[in-house]
Amino acid sequence: MIPSLDATFAEAVSRHQAGDTDAAERLYRLILDNNPGHAGALSNLGVIVVRTGDTQEALRLYTAAIAANPNQLDAHFNLGNLYRKLNRPKDAAASYQAVLRIDPTHPRAFLNLGLAVSDAGDWQTAIDCFRRAVALDPGLAEGYNLLGDALFRTGRNQDAVAVFQDFVAKCPDEPRGHHNLGLALAAKGDYEGAVPELELALKLRPDYPDAHNSLGVALEALGRADEAQDHYRRATELRSEFADAWSNLGTSLTEQGRVPEAVDALRKALALRPDPRTGSNLLLALGYQSGPTPEDLRSEHAAWAARYADPLPRLGPPRRPAGDPNRRLKVGYVSGDFRAHTAAGLIELLLTHHDRNQVHVTCYPNVTRADETTDRLRRLADTWRPVTGLSDGEAAETVRADEIDVLVDLSGHTAGNRLQVFARRPAPVQLTMFGYPCTTGVKAIDYRVSDPFADPPGETETLYTEAILRLPEVAWAYHPPAAAPSPTALPSQARRTFTFGCLNNPAKLSDACVETWARVLQAVPRSRLVLLAGRSAEAARATTERFTQLGVMADRLELVYRLPAGEYFEAYQPLDLALDPFPYNGGVTTCDALWMGIPVLTVAGRDYRSRQGVSILNNLGLPEFVADSPDKLVELAAIWSEQRAGLADLRGSLREMVESCPLTQGVKYVRNLEAAYRTAWHKSL
Repeated sequence: MIPSLDATFAEAVSRHQAGDTDAAERLYRLILDNNPGHAGALSNLGVIVVRTGDTQEALRLYTAAIAANPNQLDAHFNLGNLYRKLNRPKDAAASYQAVLRIDPTHPRAFLNLGLAVSDAGDWQTAIDCFRRAVALDPGLAEGYNLLGDALFRTGRNQDAVAVFQDFVAKCPDEPRGHHNLGLALAAKGDYEGAVPELELALKLRPDYPDAHNSLGVALEALGRADEAQDHYRRATELRSEFADAWSNLGTSLTEQGRVPEAVDALRKALALRPDPRTGSNLLLALGYQSGPTPEDLRSEHAAWAARYADPLPRLGPPRRPAGDPNRRLKVGYVSGDFRAHTAAGLIELLLTHHDRNQVHVTCYPNVTRADETTDRLRRLADTWRPVTGLSDGEAAETVRADEIDVLVDLSGHTAGNRLQVFARRPAPVQLTMFGYPCTTGVKAIDYRVSDPFADPPGETETLYTEAILRLPEVAWAYHPPAAAPSPTALPSQARRTFTFGCLNNPAKLSDACVETWARVLQAVPRSRLVLLAGRSAEAARATTERFTQLGVMADRLELVYRLPAGEYFEAYQPLDLALDPFPYNGGVTTCDALWMGIPVLTVAGRDYRSRQGVSILNNLGLPEFVADSPDKLVELAAIWSEQRAGLADLRGSLREMVESCPLTQGVKYVRNLEAAYRTAWHKSL
């Protein structure tokens, strides 16, 4: 009988390996009818049963095989694979460890053990396992990729690069290796080095959607937005359900001013995979458009929070140290912009002028790649606590352990935000300010910092989920750039042409804005308009087409691409009058224009997003540049284009006006802010 069973088992294995699983299953069951404890048949039959979806029967078969023969290596290995499939990483790890007790030199067991412990979040043990796997089998391509990926995920980017370089040297024709090497190079900021590797991955495998998406990200970082978008689109053509590629495409289109297309792409990404970051990007894009009302935006933001933030577990009553309620407050600032960024000047102003007898400042930067600005801001903080590598829960616990009294969000729904930290309520008072002009929607954020011009009392309270914490003059202060050149004479005094301009993010050119500005050009003969076009030739062409469709000839437009700081301020010199985009106004950019001696015309809207211009111009003492409607803006533009002597006088005095107005009174602004923090703190007691 035994030789017959052995022969039958050998035949079953042969059929199994040849893909004839039906015949193999019949033979395995025949063996088990004669010998129910045949470990090999039990284990191999389990493999077939798993593929039919009957996981419970497979578990029974593997367990029976191990009971029949505790040294049945394949049964332990297959059981581990099944546990991973069932999302039981600890049980899977135990099974692979059983394999290694039987055979300590089994590379696949080390590989899968690494996968199991990484599933459980133990990346350091995973790294050790993957190293053992490739040491035992230097030809195990997957092991190199997994090792490099684990190093990459734990922030050891240089080590990851070395592993992937070793892998592509051994397997130069393996596209995945070049792709992963490109990813690792990009992660450490070497986009120039990443692009050739990603291009090589695509040369080896043109239909590789992940490589197209990754190449798009690297090209985007190098300012090659049009090429990046081509690769994002190719990735979605190859894999229509590729949520990351749709999200990246939407974000890129937003940044280049093609907002309606961006909204479509971001909605596709969210339909495929609900994700808070993509959701935030969609909210930002919606805020740029003129279609949604302030009430619509509040509803959209509240819906985001209801899905991604409000249900998160809160940490419980925050700690409150005993003692004087007027004691020194612990204030924490959370932002992704502790780096070279528009908001960095505002952050620096806060850190410079806080009264350290009244306030202890802890900064929680969420910065992937630090730079000189990061180092400068770090030196200004009392405590510097990076949260980049922490989960939202871990970051919230860190804030709570620091016993922060007032926690301040400086990002809103912009890149690098940590709103889900705030949702866990790690501090007794939580507020948001100046990084984002709309509500966050998050119930655990108590206040939005604003002012009486941006949010007139009694008029805008229902537009935000947060209560409004009004400062007496301005919601934020301007940090004038020391390197900006002095204003020149009014250009239109020396020529007949009158030049309007806007150097804001092109995403802010809403349909209503473009339509109104086209009417401005038509109302002012021999006028022209200078606009910032981002980094996309295609977006510049699309912007020009939007104006030509409204009757404005292309030669009346000048589109300049994204500029370094020095050239950016020089680009203001040819302008006679600046136009503030709406409904998403300029902020720092408006102040930059004023600093260069150029008045700004704005349209007053109904919410903070569309009233920043109102606040800036009223605090500067120039309410005559505020229009109460698009029609009024056209009228004012025509009037001011004829008052060139007045504009010339103003150009010579604007910088001095900015220097002496509340916008640049940093110390006074911070004292007002500290008083508001103290008021909110007292209310929480």
